[in-house]
Amino acid sequence: MSRLSLGHLVLVTGNPNKLEEARRITGVEIDAVDIDLPEIQSNRLEEVLRAKGEEAWRRVGRPLIVEETGLELTALNGFPGPMVKWMIDSVGAAGLADAALRLGDPRAVARCQLLVVDGDETIMAEGSAAGTLVLPARGDFGFGWDPVFQPEGYDRTSAELGEEIKDRIGHRGRAWRALVGKLD
Repeated sequence: MSRLSLGHLVLVTGNPNKLEEARRITGVEIDAVDIDLPEIQSNRLEEVLRAKGEEAWRRVGRPLIVEETGLELTALNGFPGPMVKWMIDSVGAAGLADAALRLGDPRAVARCQLLVVDGDETIMAEGSAAGTLVLPARGDFGFGWDPVFQPEGYDRTSAELGEEIKDRIGHRGRAWRALVGKLD
């Protein structure tokens, strides 16, 4: 158990969707700070997360949480992983799904890691969700790859499932619940 509590931490993000999900999943009115952190180029999610955590601590100087997400395509041995942001910026979610489908294996794993940094200790939590990339993109809920990611065991995309189901089965919801369990 940690001496830290979620209500005393600040989430480092400029993404209002991530902040909204964190608050909804945890039930805590988490504070946020928008800092443009450099992201090292690495296929290792944890390496990117730890570098972000160190830089965020240097800039913020108070107990904080940083998040890193990735989408690991089976057809590409886990690539793009944490670099998915740039792939989506370049070709969009539909282009990402199209690439996986053209490679002949649309399976993917969505992964989220959270890191708490307070200067004395660090706590990491992870959540993942397996699924398949599909086309055409479907649904209006969510963001990022949600319209093309169909979670394992479902016939709808994350963007069609709505917040209650997505929060329960999704990579980010699983990571936040794991973190809460470590902090309680």
